[in-house]
Amino acid sequence: MKRALSTLLLLASLGSSAVAVAGNSPEALAEGRSRFERGVEFYKEGDFRAALIEFKRAYDAAPNYKVLYNIAQTSLELQDYAAALKNFEKYLADGGVDVPASRRAQVLQETEKLAKRVARVTVDTSAVGAEIFVDDVSVGKTPLAEPILVSAGRRRITATLGAQSSTRVIDVAGGDAQKVPFELEAPRALPPTELPKPTTPPPAAAPDESGGSHTGVWLGVSLTGALTVATVVTGVVALGAKSTFDDTLARPGVTPQQVDDARTRTRTMALVTDVLGGSAIVAGAITLIVALTSKGATKKETASLVQVGISPWGLDLHGRF
Repeated sequence: MKRALSTLLLLASLGSSAVAVAGNSPEALAEGRSRFERGVEFYKEGDFRAALIEFKRAYDAAPNYKVLYNIAQTSLELQDYAAALKNFEKYLADGGVDVPASRRAQVLQETEKLAKRVARVTVDTSAVGAEIFVDDVSVGKTPLAEPILVSAGRRRITATLGAQSSTRVIDVAGGDAQKVPFELEAPRALPPTELPKPTTPPPAAAPDESGGSHTGVWLGVSLTGALTVATVVTGVVALGAKSTFDDTLARPGVTPQQVDDARTRTRTMALVTDVLGGSAIVAGAITLIVALTSKGATKKETASLVQVGISPWGLDLHGRF
């Protein structure tokens, strides 16, 4: 109760001057003063947690070493001895010669008492970058530069690294020095992304060796057409010869020689018509096969696919389709 009364007197004496420091903008000073006064009100009402938040916000808005004293006193009311000790020490360090002698003596007495109510905890882990929490308040990431200052009592120490989290609950007394081990695995490096292998381009198409085949196709078409026309002409002539032969046989007084001549002419024209017709068919077939195989078959392959021969009965066409 005596501490609370003396603190209230101190807060009243500091007033708005606690945030008035050179280098702060008018807006920052206004916010710092407003939050400081609100913190004083909460402190008077006994709402120390709300008061502590407002004092910290006032210091963040317009840093002034004098506010550190209020933060330390409020932390002490909340029995957060470690925070009270750290803020009292920072108050003396930042205030330097500006701290009155009587105030310095008072703060030194407080720090001497608090030193017996705190302990130092060393986090023992090989993991780098693990975030350490004391009672859900972050105190830094590993490797820590120095042991963690904690208040005496039961403390919850948590280490998190990525998705991993490990918690240790310890009981510490004033002046203790404890080591808390954490086994955390460093996150595994992701395997390097494999770039897609370059696909082998398809082999270049072989030069078209069938260029002559196109010419051959057109020649075949022309030859087939000519043979077809000739077949038609000779067929007409053969029909005329057959008609003449029939007339000769019907005429009275026709000599055997005349009949033989008419028969021979008819047979000759019929044979010529048959040969020309067969040749037209063979030429057409060869032209068709050459046209179909000119894209993929060579001349040698085409020759092996189609073979033409002569037999006693006419032209023979052999091939594979």
